[in-house]
Amino acid sequence: MKKLFAVLLALTLVLSMGTIAFAAGTGTITITNAVDGADYEVYKMLSFAPSNEAGDKGIYTVVAGWEEFFKTEPATKYFDFKVVETDPETNVETITVTTKDKIDAVDQTLAKAAIAYAEENSIAATATAEAAGATVEFTGLALGYYAIDTSLGTLCALTNTNSDFTAAEKNEKPDIDKFVQEDSEMNQADEGWGKVNDADIDQVVNYKSTITVGLGATNYVMHDTMEKGLTFNNDVVVKLADGTVVAAENYTVTEKPADGHTFDVAFNNDFIAGLAKGTQFTVYYSATLNENANIVVDGNDNTVKLSYGEDSTWETAEHKTTTYTWKMDVLKFTMDGENKITLAGAKFQLLDKDGNAIKFTEVAGTTVPTYRVDAEGTVTEITTDTNGKFELVGLDEGVYKLHETEAPAGYNKLTADLDVIITSEYNETALTATYKINNADPATIEVENKTGGLLPETGGIGTTIFYIVGITLMLGAAIVLISKKRMKSFA
Repeated sequence: MKKLFAVLLALTLVLSMGTIAFAAGTGTITITNAVDGADYEVYKMLSFAPSNEAGDKGIYTVVAGWEEFFKTEPATKYFDFKVVETDPETNVETITVTTKDKIDAVDQTLAKAAIAYAEENSIAATATAEAAGATVEFTGLALGYYAIDTSLGTLCALTNTNSDFTAAEKNEKPDIDKFVQEDSEMNQADEGWGKVNDADIDQVVNYKSTITVGLGATNYVMHDTMEKGLTFNNDVVVKLADGTVVAAENYTVTEKPADGHTFDVAFNNDFIAGLAKGTQFTVYYSATLNENANIVVDGNDNTVKLSYGEDSTWETAEHKTTTYTWKMDVLKFTMDGENKITLAGAKFQLLDKDGNAIKFTEVAGTTVPTYRVDAEGTVTEITTDTNGKFELVGLDEGVYKLHETEAPAGYNKLTADLDVIITSEYNETALTATYKINNADPATIEVENKTGGLLPETGGIGTTIFYIVGITLMLGAAIVLISKKRMKSFA
């Protein structure tokens, strides 16, 4: 059932026996600035019968089905009714209506109440038209007092058809926009809110969707859809522009609704009706980047749209944010002349900015050993494969250190950690992002190991004594040999 709130056109209603702008026969209601495809309806509430030849005076009689409406508030605030006749067989009353003294216009609540009454009592529209352009025209209407309604919920009015009447569809529809927070920029003036960000796997990502209230539209439902790499944390909080938290009874959050979205937030019509046109309020919530996240390419999208109007069938444009996460390739090698020889068995840890070893979980089914960030993971030390490689995925921008814990057999371990700095740049319009490692386009981080002979030792007698003894023995042998040759020459 429709529950349509809208704006009342401030029309002068002269329902008493006073002067009435009268055109004999029938009347026309024209709606300008109509929305193509929207349905427009008129409900006849009162019939008008002129009481003189000039047609400047007349009597309004309640149309069947509307009797109780004119007997209760808010109608009784503006109109006096009189039961002039009751059919003894059907007990149907004939009721006439006149305006109260000094009443020349009605409040918006009367238009709302009239449409709500028609729907609650299943009163059929007198005439219905679907807009096929910017103008909708109802012609040949019997003279009387009519309520005008639209499936958009953005037009609701009360009018006489004693003269041709034109109502402008305000077409001031609600809207919604969406933002994601970059945690490294939370201290900036905009608190890091934008269209693109990056994050670690397992990091909580903050979102906000800001709704701008339209003129009279009802049945607001926010529809949020997250890709598989994002897990909704079901932590919705709604705030007005001044930061006031909206009470939870003013909206309903539904996870995994039948419409296929991640979650919906349906707002109570009374809450929306209490906000002036153009008022903004914001829905805050978060998701966690999970193990299914897209790495580098495509990013992880979160989209939102707002439906409204009759049965919430009208929708705003869809708005999107994208969250990226990065990877790091590592190669361990040594040089043999000019040839690069890859090394298996080197063990590394990736340290965060505070020097803590980051936890990982191995990803199955990959050609190169791949490890993704995992706060609950058990792997903190990663070993190069036979090709000297491994890959780390799910990293945020930031400062890291690559720490070698063990070198391959026969090679020297690094004496200092390698600095690794990941930086990113966003295109807020295209919702794309790029990243660099150590201020260069991301390529494999190559780590060289070196080997060599034994280094000099300290302590002990060393090798010098052995050289001295050897030389002495050689000199002694030479002297003996020369002496023998001389003795033979004298013999």
